[in-house]
Amino acid sequence: MMADLEIHLSTLDKCRTAIHKAAGQYETTLHERNPGALTYDDNGEPRNNRTPVSADTFGHLDDSGTLAQAANGVWTALIGEMDQARRKLNDVERGLSNVEENIRKAHKATS
Repeated sequence: MMADLEIHLSTLDKCRTAIHKAAGQYETTLHERNPGALTYDDNGEPRNNRTPVSADTFGHLDDSGTLAQAANGVWTALIGEMDQARRKLNDVERGLSNVEENIRKAHKATS
């Protein structure tokens, strides 16, 4: 019975480790693509700390200002989505830790 339990606990640990790694990759990308400290506004949304794309980036296009605004909007949305993914993965990691802890407690109580 103990060997079976250890197999299941090992599997939980492997899942938690993989999730931790994935969340860390999101965090790393957020910091690489959004320079400076990751900060949040009053609504809990991450701030886009990137230097805004300027209309000059697109040369003499008629709607270069609109295009620059759209590009900034894409970056802001991307940063927000990546932050949400990171947060959710961190929640899953904590959940798996709680499951493992509860299994250990239950096993100890019935042993």
